[in-house]
Amino acid sequence: MKISRRMRPHFVGSVLLVLLILSACGQKPLLQDVSVTPDLITPNADGQTDLTRITFTLNRNAIVSIKLFDAGGQAYIFRAPRRLSLNDKPYTVYFGGVVDGFTLPEEAHDFIIVKRMVPDGVYTWEIRAETEEGESAVVTGTLTIQNADTALPGIRGFTVSPQTFSPNQDGIDDRTRINLTLDKDVESLRVYLEGPDGTPHAIPEDEQVNRLNTKGWHTYDYDGGIDAGAEPPPDGDYTVFAEAQDKMGQRVIARQTLEIVNAGLPRAYILNGEVKYSATSLVISETLCFTLTVENDSATYLRTTGPWPNTTYRSDQNFNTLGWSEESGVFRVAMDFDTSLRNYPFRWGIGQPGVDLVQIDGNWYLPPNARSQVTGCVQIVEVPVRNPLYYWMGLIHEDVAIANVNNRVDPNFVTIWEP
Repeated sequence: MKISRRMRPHFVGSVLLVLLILSACGQKPLLQDVSVTPDLITPNADGQTDLTRITFTLNRNAIVSIKLFDAGGQAYIFRAPRRLSLNDKPYTVYFGGVVDGFTLPEEAHDFIIVKRMVPDGVYTWEIRAETEEGESAVVTGTLTIQNADTALPGIRGFTVSPQTFSPNQDGIDDRTRINLTLDKDVESLRVYLEGPDGTPHAIPEDEQVNRLNTKGWHTYDYDGGIDAGAEPPPDGDYTVFAEAQDKMGQRVIARQTLEIVNAGLPRAYILNGEVKYSATSLVISETLCFTLTVENDSATYLRTTGPWPNTTYRSDQNFNTLGWSEESGVFRVAMDFDTSLRNYPFRWGIGQPGVDLVQIDGNWYLPPNARSQVTGCVQIVEVPVRNPLYYWMGLIHEDVAIANVNNRVDPNFVTIWEP
């Protein structure tokens, strides 16, 4: 048949219309090639038939979910609805009996069940796909679960003490102790701190009683990271999480609250490393005095204690003989000399109470970014075995450290004379 030029456009359009109709009639199904194999699993982490392999082909963009239903119609969610894209290759996922957490009617736990193994039984699995245009497809089948490890990786006795602590190395509530008991060996156990911004701060385990991830008691000694030289998390209210997961993927989470106050990595210096001494030559019974400035170069308070500035020692005394002892976490200015029988025997507080220092809970502190002038004296009452000799100053963080920059500061060479 010969088609005239006038009829040709109408003919071509008719052919295209027919092709489109034929194409629409031959559209692939939304879900295709669905399989769940094997159809019987024993999920107990013994390496034998622990998992079943789920595969399906999605021929159009859709929202896909995977659920299980027990004999009573109870639904268990394996994959909540999520958007998936058309893919030439089949989607594959492995299922080992673990679904979104659920609690049995007779149960009461101090932890939240995030993922849990379903009990043994015969289940109907359902894979559902729905497009934005309203097209939907559902494929179902059966799966048998036997000998499943349903024992939860439970967390018991989860405590944080004290629940308010101040990681600043002042010797008072610098650390908090976290304890818990695991009901079974687990694949992983993680304890961490989380604040309002959602940033997690890992808390390492203190391995004292049980090996990592094993059944039994576990303890954590948390200092905010300050012992490693890191700035602790800022002041505020936090949640401490303990998260345990077993080999099959069951997961639980326990929570406790924790408040951080007066946190900060303490940094203090003898300003410019400079000390003003009263003399370089003394006669027995005269005093060697000093004046220096302490700078708190940190965002936290520095605890200190006496003897207070302007105290005068005899050279045969020390801070213990004046009725003071070492205190973990306090800062003190101190004087030492070549022939001293002990380290820095003459010590002074780093400011005057009520003048440079503020009181917090009965203790005296130099405020953040503050400075204070410290003066003290030592009366020389005997000629040392080495003469002349050096006297020098230091800034001690007791039972913590003497920073190199604060040790043996500005030595003064002194001659002692007998009258």
